[in-house]
Amino acid sequence: MIYIYNDFGGTHTTALAAAYHLKKLNETHEPSKNEILNTHNFNKLVYKDRGKFYFHGKDEDGNKVYTMGRGRSKILVPGIFNLIDMLIEEATLDEKIILSNTSPTVPFSMTCGGMLSRWLKIDFIGVPLLVVGAKQAYQDIINLVHHTKQVAKNSNSQLIMLDNKDFK
Repeated sequence: MIYIYNDFGGTHTTALAAAYHLKKLNETHEPSKNEILNTHNFNKLVYKDRGKFYFHGKDEDGNKVYTMGRGRSKILVPGIFNLIDMLIEEATLDEKIILSNTSPTVPFSMTCGGMLSRWLKIDFIGVPLLVVGAKQAYQDIINLVHHTKQVAKNSNSQLIMLDNKDFK
């Protein structure tokens, strides 16, 4: 099975979701500033990285976990979904794939911090806002990861796209 967490930039909630999924971040407490900033790819990706898949590791069941930023595109994730669906129909791909949108977990402070840090390069303001946002959102991100895993486990579909808009 392959999990692909996606959002606008692919560098904040997706990175945290992958870390929680892989148990690299402890679910029992709010993450520290150091834990957040040392999460793989957290606040590291830039505009040209959108649309790329980033491998974060394999979970306890051997499932691969990836992240991706989609930018403003409304067609990237559906396009990927359709490509995967075609590969399944052609019997070229036999792996179960779950695309899970982490955007509903993004608090306003993280949106502002991401814009300031990634777009405007004002890290001294943006990064603290990102840390505040990550701390605000950590339980929502954990819940989204659990929801994603549960849907994947209980579904007979080989391809699942979760927009998670009604998640909260």
